[in-house]
Amino acid sequence: MYSPMKMTEMSWQQFRDALPDCIVAIAVGSVEQHGPHMPLSVDLDIPYGLLGMLKTTVPVVIAPPVYYAGASQPATGGGSHFPGTTSIKGYTLTQLMQDVLSDLARQGCRRFLVVNGHFENTAFINEAAKEVALSSGAKVVVANWWELVSSSVLDELFPGGFPGWEVEHASLTETSLMLYFRPEAVHQELVPVQAGKKHEPRPYVFPEPAGLVPSSGILFSAEGATKQAGEGLAKHIAEALSEIVEDHLIS
Repeated sequence: MYSPMKMTEMSWQQFRDALPDCIVAIAVGSVEQHGPHMPLSVDLDIPYGLLGMLKTTVPVVIAPPVYYAGASQPATGGGSHFPGTTSIKGYTLTQLMQDVLSDLARQGCRRFLVVNGHFENTAFINEAAKEVALSSGAKVVVANWWELVSSSVLDELFPGGFPGWEVEHASLTETSLMLYFRPEAVHQELVPVQAGKKHEPRPYVFPEPAGLVPSSGILFSAEGATKQAGEGLAKHIAEALSEIVEDHLIS
């Protein structure tokens, strides 16, 4: 089994020699508020950390990540009223992903894994992946990490109850995963005590009204997040990603 290599730490000769057989993996995140207790890089830190845990039967090269993302929405990320949340237009993200994947395909890469950490990116990444696959003949697999978590694992890791992915921004899973991947960047003493509210569907309104989310930026609650839960989640998701690679990019 192979452990991933970072493209930024390879010479051009090493990358050239890896190209005929390797899978190129890219993490896509965001620059977005994640409450008072975590940094703006959470949506990138998690998928990038997960890629580093892959175990595969062919080499995987982790390309430089994509930080900037589609616009944060109040219902899923807190929205644009929080300082630091910095986004790009959806078509810019689509073009960026298409350009990067296409140029790697030009160099000879035929297999790609894209792991996304920011919900709002999904449609734009998928559009780029489809275009690159059609134009180059390469195969592109896109995965949102949270969609790989089974309900049984959530029940086991969060016996107090899991509120649902709709309100998970900066809450139990993201905070737990960050405690595992980057514990020094999580300040649990700053986690606010707030009553979590279940997701309530509502229309999108522009300009975005103020006051749609708690002032903390956490959509539910981060109380109860632990490093142990983060380790369990990370191992479960990394195993699922490794199986996806085997099933869709190797077999």
